[in-house]
Amino acid sequence: MFILLRAILYCIGIPAVIVAILVIFSTSNKDLTLPEWELTSADIQRAKSILHANQNDLDKPLSMYLTERDLNIASAYLLNVYTGTQSQIKLHENYILFILRFTLPENIFGRYLDIQFQLHTPDTRPPEISKLRVGKIIIPDAYAGLLIDTAIEHTRVNKYLQLIRQDLKVFRIQDNQLHLVYQSPTTASSNIQQLMTPKDNNQAQDQYQQKLDQAIREHDPDWRLSLSDVLRPLFELARQRSTAKNAIEENRLAIIVANRYVNNYPNAGAHGQNNPNPKYSVFLYKRIDMAQHFMWSATFSAMGNSHLADMLGIEKELSDAKKGSGFSFIDLAADRAGMKFGKQATASPEQALQMQEKMANIENYQAFMPDIRDLPESLSSQTFTAQYQSIQSAEYQRVLDDIDRRIAECDIYKAAAQ
Repeated sequence: MFILLRAILYCIGIPAVIVAILVIFSTSNKDLTLPEWELTSADIQRAKSILHANQNDLDKPLSMYLTERDLNIASAYLLNVYTGTQSQIKLHENYILFILRFTLPENIFGRYLDIQFQLHTPDTRPPEISKLRVGKIIIPDAYAGLLIDTAIEHTRVNKYLQLIRQDLKVFRIQDNQLHLVYQSPTTASSNIQQLMTPKDNNQAQDQYQQKLDQAIREHDPDWRLSLSDVLRPLFELARQRSTAKNAIEENRLAIIVANRYVNNYPNAGAHGQNNPNPKYSVFLYKRIDMAQHFMWSATFSAMGNSHLADMLGIEKELSDAKKGSGFSFIDLAADRAGMKFGKQATASPEQALQMQEKMANIENYQAFMPDIRDLPESLSSQTFTAQYQSIQSAEYQRVLDDIDRRIAECDIYKAAAQ
């Protein structure tokens, strides 16, 4: 009996010891300084140019040359869902070096998980992964690709890679840039939009769309359609459908459906060609653009991309200052209010449920959008520079602080903070 018990303990203990050894060698407490990659206006303008080319030539192969900085910016964006993540990508003559660091929850083994590997770009074969290291553990090349693919399958990066892999024609390093040739199928636009939509929720989306359609039909055409009249019924439905387990997902659906209507996506929901419901513009403080800015940023933020929403909002206003309608703190404030809304609605199950309760009972849009019509707008590039110098200046930051203070004083955030 004693021998049997010892054998059982060995069977339990040996795998545990092996796992502990693997964890010890794969984690680290050593500080590692990697560059911090922040989007600049030029980065975003370059990304927009690439996307614009793709949009206008759906039937032609898209040829892109991505610099080392482009790749690092993309990596930082795709990994920003993981708090404390650092990454660096280096282009070499025939391979790309990836260095990734993930900050781990507090544990007895190590603070960081370091992953490093090379992605080789042979001319006649698909890209190959080699020299994979997880901490101090070296993974044989025969298993490296499988291990990386398996890990990616459980991240949101996988959805982007699936879209690219199926139509990738050229993948090579040329003149210290990554040259990609991608045949964009006619379904690319709808596929990319699906990345912004939670999976396996078509039936739920239909219910939200039906709720919105009903609200549109019941709207008095002699009055402007308020954003509060769009969001209120959707969050009423979210409250009815939600438990603590699914409240965040329900709020995302409510925001996505609202955004599709407010920003007038072609063939989406209430704007579809076969939808007999009337089509109205949506307003905040008698302005259509304010409602559009709010919902666009709320959707990005609800999907976990608040930093990108912030940078894109700032970049648009800087671009408008140079050659458009001028820099608008009003538009920027609507972006920031939308970011706050989307983030709060999906921050935690408790906050998601609180948001549903408040939004289902709001009287008007002042509950979530402060009056910002006194803020400066239509500023030319010269005027903006003369008054605020840059977006890093103290004067500019004071305006942002004032905007954030007004947003925080809205009723739905006061209640959520209690």
